[in-house]
Amino acid sequence: MQHLRSALVALAFAGALLVRCSGGSTNGGSSAAVAVDGDQAFLDYARCMRDNGVDNFPDPVQRPGHNGLSLDTGDSSSNPAFPAASVACEHLIQSILDVKSAGARSQVTPERLDGLIAYARCMRDYQIPMLDPDPTDGHISLGHVDGIANDIGRRDPQFQVADTACRSKLPAGVEDDGTGPP
Repeated sequence: MQHLRSALVALAFAGALLVRCSGGSTNGGSSAAVAVDGDQAFLDYARCMRDNGVDNFPDPVQRPGHNGLSLDTGDSSSNPAFPAASVACEHLIQSILDVKSAGARSQVTPERLDGLIAYARCMRDYQIPMLDPDPTDGHISLGHVDGIANDIGRRDPQFQVADTACRSKLPAGVEDDGTGPP
C-alpha cells in the first residue's frame, strides 16, 4: 500500500508539473505567474514533508526545458513517515492538483485511453506493475499487479528500459518528465 501511495504522490507531482508547463491558468494569469505560484507551493510542500518526518525529502529542482520548479520524491518515498506526511502536506499543492485533474478529464478520448491501455500492458510485459488508466481522467500509476514485484519505482533502471520499449504505444500528445506518462 505504501508503494501505491508513493507512486500516486509521485504521479501527482509529475502531473502538477505538466499543468504548470502548459502555459495557462484558470484565472487568466500568465504562465510565469502560475510557475511562480507553483514554485512557492512546491517549496512549502518540501518543507512540510521534512517537518513531518521525511528528513530526506529533496528540495524542488529546475529541470532543463521546464518552466518553474519540479518535485521529485527521490528515495524519500521509502521513508516510513512518507504516507502520513504526504496526507498532512497535500493541502499545499491541492490547487495545482485540482487544475491538473480538470485538464486531464478534458483530454480523455477513447483513442487516448486505448493507447494508454496498450502502454500499460506493454509495461506489464516487462514486469512493471503498471495499472490500466483511470477511465475518467486517463491517469496511470504503479500499483499491485498479481505476479509482478511491487518494489519498482519510476526512476529504477528496469522501469526506464520498459518505458523506452513501450513508448511507441503512447497516444500522440502524451507528455511526461522522463518517468512515464501521467
